[in-house]
Amino acid sequence: MPMVTPVRERRQTVRSGLHVTHRHRVGSSVSERVSELVFVKGQPMALLEWINLGGIRTPLYVCDLDPAKLREDAETRGAFHYDGLTSDPRFLP
Repeated sequence: MPMVTPVRERRQTVRSGLHVTHRHRVGSSVSERVSELVFVKGQPMALLEWINLGGIRTPLYVCDLDPAKLREDAETRGAFHYDGLTSDPRFLP
């Protein structure tokens, strides 16, 4: 019988090939976080959380990123750093 990987484990791996390291605020707490990075119509976005809808992995929470504060990591392909602060949309007033 084939081994089935639990959905939770599959969601924790980077899928887009691009990722961004950024300072992220959740409520009053700020920490460093690594998120998937995608570009939608040329606008960079950090993908914070996914949901599985009928077997289709769909973004649930995203943060818009300022392109002027986004820089590519010179040493690691597909890695970026964001010099701004992102906020979790679930905890905004």
